[in-house]
Parts: sequence; structure tokens; C-alpha cells
Amino acid sequence: MKRPTTPHAEVLISDPRWRATLGNVERLVQQACRMTQRHGHIFSDNAPGPSFVFTDNRHIKKLNSQFRGKNKPTNVLTFEPPAPMLGGDIILAYQTVQREARQVHKSLRAHTVHLIVHGLLHLAGHDHHHPGEAQRMEGLETFILRRMGFADPWKSRPCISN
Repeated sequence: MKRPTTPHAEVLISDPRWRATLGNVERLVQQACRMTQRHGHIFSDNAPGPSFVFTDNRHIKKLNSQFRGKNKPTNVLTFEPPAPMLGGDIILAYQTVQREARQVHKSLRAHTVHLIVHGLLHLAGHDHHHPGEAQRMEGLETFILRRMGFADPWKSRPCISN
């Protein structure tokens, strides 16, 4: 059986604090994509990979206002492609992600990877608006993150405001 390939993710870092704090952000994204593909089966062969933007609260607040009608920053926004598993965009805000990580006593790296996996699962069509969906999605996130060496992200219930 042919093993599916992980699409190359495009990474744009518009806030240099991401790189200063996390180092090689591109490698972190690729690891999260690879593990999510391996355990979440989210990409199809030859599908375009997702795009990631690592930005700040000001930028994400504009997008959140424009596309969701919420005039405040959020941790992550996921813009789904026209069809599941065909690319999409995941945008993270440095200040909000950092504040949340501190609040739940987790490293910025662990919280960021959780949000990346969360966004990737959204791009694959997973959701968390209903209890059954939320339980399945959270279970998959936990499974993937544990395989990456991170603790259960739901132990202290970080706020995913996607």
C-alpha cells in the first residue's frame, strides 16, 4: 500500500516574536502536518498543502472582525478551502496564543502545536459545535499531540476560540 505524502505547508511569519520564541517555525509546522496526516488522515495525495500565517493581535483582530463579525483578537482563525483536504489557511496571533499558554501553564510551543493540529483538523472537515463532534475532535487532537510528545491539551481546557 502506498503511503500518502504530506503536502508542503506554506509558512509566513509576519511577527518576528514567533521565530524568536519558537525557533524554526517551518519545521514545527511540517512536523505537526506530518503527524496529523499520519494519525488523522487529513490530506489526500497531491493535494495542495495549507498556508500558515504567524501574525499578531492587530492583524487577526481585523480578520476576525471582517470575516466573523467579532471585533477582537482571537488565538487562531481557520479559513477552510472550497472542499475538505484542499489547502486552506490557518492564522495564529502571537499575543493571544502566548497569553493563553501562560494561563494554562503550558509552553508556547505546546499550545501553538495544539492550535496548528486543531486548525488542520478543521481544514479536514472536523468541527466541535456539537458534543459528539467536540469529543471526537478533542480525542483526535490528544492522540496526535501525545504522539508528538506533548501532554493532553484538554487537561486544563485551553480556550480554542476558532
